[in-house]
Amino acid sequence: MTAEASSLAAPLPARVASANWIESRWFDLAWFVAPGATMLPVILLALFVDPRFGLLFVALAFPHYVSTLAFFFWDDNRPRLKAQWLAFAGGPLLIALVYLALFARIPKLMAAALLIWNTYHVALQNCGIASIYRHRAGVNDPGQKAATNFAIISVAAFCAFWNVRTNDAFDPLLRLTPNYPLLLRMILAAVALAALIRFGVALVSRIRAGQAPIASELLFLFSALTFFHPYLWLADNNQATAVLLLPHYVQYLAILWLLHRRRFRTSEGSAPQRILSGISRSTPILASCILLLGGFIAVASIVLRHAGHANVFQFLFMLTAFEHYYLDGLFWAFRDPTVRRTIGPYLTRYTPAAAA
Repeated sequence: MTAEASSLAAPLPARVASANWIESRWFDLAWFVAPGATMLPVILLALFVDPRFGLLFVALAFPHYVSTLAFFFWDDNRPRLKAQWLAFAGGPLLIALVYLALFARIPKLMAAALLIWNTYHVALQNCGIASIYRHRAGVNDPGQKAATNFAIISVAAFCAFWNVRTNDAFDPLLRLTPNYPLLLRMILAAVALAALIRFGVALVSRIRAGQAPIASELLFLFSALTFFHPYLWLADNNQATAVLLLPHYVQYLAILWLLHRRRFRTSEGSAPQRILSGISRSTPILASCILLLGGFIAVASIVLRHAGHANVFQFLFMLTAFEHYYLDGLFWAFRDPTVRRTIGPYLTRYTPAAAA
């Protein structure tokens, strides 16, 4: 998810620009700034009490993946879906065909590709939310966006591959050099350091120009730059990925819920859009949908594992993740005018008073 604040048409009104939070202090802190703290009880239970608490990872993963399909229900998206049918239909089909061809033959390649794409995807979501806070602070400089995004993504990559030696998907690299983890760590550390220096210089320049970051923006920037910390203190790379993704899931579900709740304040349009509107405006209905889908997938994973078909669940899980990464990149592509018009104002310029 990205948010190119500089490409949005009009500057923020002063009243909106002074608003620190996307929704409210406690909502933002719980779901955007510190989702890891929100999910900490579950993480600790899964790590130190009983691994079965990790089923919540599966229960949240699929509602998070499937929620991307909600954009197909938007009436405003129909012309874009029709005009770019090859991207929205052909892309997922091509991904599925390539995945089917390679999963059985080169499963480690698919697992390695998943970690790389997952790292970029999660980091990019943090870049997008950082752009929202920056835009609400009244800063539209594309240079600030570039410096911030580069820092967030570079630090994420450094952390994600810190313990890569414990991920057997990258074992083939050992044939090239047994020291590849150290070499990779050094390269990514150099890039991350350069990115952080650039980010610091850009931030100082911004402050000197009289555009100091607002408090909520600073809090989120710290969160985004440290989001991938599980890789630094958990020895197992795959376990660290699971711990990382729980906060990412709730962060994504929260931003999507907020967008739909604001975007569809009334039930109007086509039948699919009215259904989406009804779900978005009713927290009990939304929570029930998440629990039902998540619970079904969690039970299915248990049944498949006990039946000796854990590889079937892994196959479906990874394919769903790849499709989500691809479609999410299309639906949140703020370079597209339709995305800027239909999404941007509800996250970057929105206040309840203005909507009313």
